[in-house]
Amino acid sequence: MIALDTSTDAVTALTDAWYNQLAASLNLSIRNFQLLQSPAVPSSDQSLWDCFNVVPPVTLKYNRWYYHQSAFFNQYAAVVNGLSFPESAFMKDIGPDVYLQWTAYLNSITPPPAPNMLPTVWFQWAMLHAPSVANIGRSDLSTQLLISGAQAILDPYEGPDALPADFSPSFSELKNTLRASARTNFSFDSTQGNSDVSNSWVPGEDPNYFGIWTGSSAALRISRKFALSKITISASFDHFAVIPVRPGAWYNSSLLHQAWASQSVPPWTDGSNWATYFGENGTLTHAVGSLLAADGISLTLTSDANFTTEEQAVISVLAVMGDWPVYCPAGSTIISNSIASAPGSLTIRFETAPGNPVILGFNVFNIGNYLGAA
Repeated sequence: MIALDTSTDAVTALTDAWYNQLAASLNLSIRNFQLLQSPAVPSSDQSLWDCFNVVPPVTLKYNRWYYHQSAFFNQYAAVVNGLSFPESAFMKDIGPDVYLQWTAYLNSITPPPAPNMLPTVWFQWAMLHAPSVANIGRSDLSTQLLISGAQAILDPYEGPDALPADFSPSFSELKNTLRASARTNFSFDSTQGNSDVSNSWVPGEDPNYFGIWTGSSAALRISRKFALSKITISASFDHFAVIPVRPGAWYNSSLLHQAWASQSVPPWTDGSNWATYFGENGTLTHAVGSLLAADGISLTLTSDANFTTEEQAVISVLAVMGDWPVYCPAGSTIISNSIASAPGSLTIRFETAPGNPVILGFNVFNIGNYLGAA
């Protein structure tokens, strides 16, 4: 049986053991994997994108009832719109005399160079006339170009007639990838479970974790009785895959990297903005790098908990809301939950109809790793 200490509740320990088993069975890295509670069952591009268009919380199990997270797009857009590299900063870096000479030269060129050519034109001119500031001037002009370009691309995605913030994969791409992906079967036994998540990317003691059914408290007697029983699970996925998540054309990773790498003004318009987004309590400290999706899930759970007749009735009535460890509510013809109970025996069956992807979790990266910086 899973060993519990006085600081760890039974449901958390059980779920940490399930987390470890799922990661080991599907070859997921506990340095990044985050379990969704409850999983998402998208039916369109928008519902899929809404699922992972999020700044994920720093938690091993993401209870989507409890955490109200900002959209990744909104935080990215706020960063981009908080950046600027004014002409006055460029003049300060290269010196007012050089700036006057440069603008005179620039005005003499017919036709004037395209904006994306300015860093190159500047560098060629400066190497002859102001070599000591050639590099910093090129860097400044490149930053100006990067910011203005990213803001121009972002503009159609903001305002009352905004385009939707798209991502990859689309819903059809997700379904196609799963159709071509492998099948898997695995099992879980709580008497053999390993609840040690000390080497994972974040401790497993998450607040407001569900009990035996969706929305229930882990502290309820019925939940603790369930968690302390012998639990076995037999699971099969017709298909499963870990699929990269990539923002659409509105996103500029180079600019976000520059914003993260520099705390100065410029490129920030306010000296406190960097900490607002990327500091210890910032609003853009992590991002979803990929998702775990499965199709055609079949899961059978047994427990030897000796529930009373009244407890059995409660569990049976609330089964439709979803049960541990999936917590996915029954809905139309896509998801079915069923429970059979008797003294000293509880069997829960969870199934999803083939052709309906279920998002079970994310691979989460801190913003530096997400941007390829570390």
